[in-house]
Amino acid sequence: MNAPSVIARPLSEAQRILQAAGVQAVVTKQTSPPHGAPSGALRVVRQRLTSEGLELVVAPSAPLLEGTESHD
Repeated sequence: MNAPSVIARPLSEAQRILQAAGVQAVVTKQTSPPHGAPSGALRVVRQRLTSEGLELVVAPSAPLLEGTESHD
């Protein structure tokens, strides 16, 4: 399976990218943010191929500050 990298992207965006690339089997696991880190939208923190398909590990992330631009 050849999947595009979606690390650091919001989960919903990562799912759209993978779907557009034709990736079918995606397993999502959630982990806790580092102690004391603010929780926000889920972002992909790890991506790897497993026998079940593509595994994404997601964690809550700090929300972007107003005026901060995303560099996609």
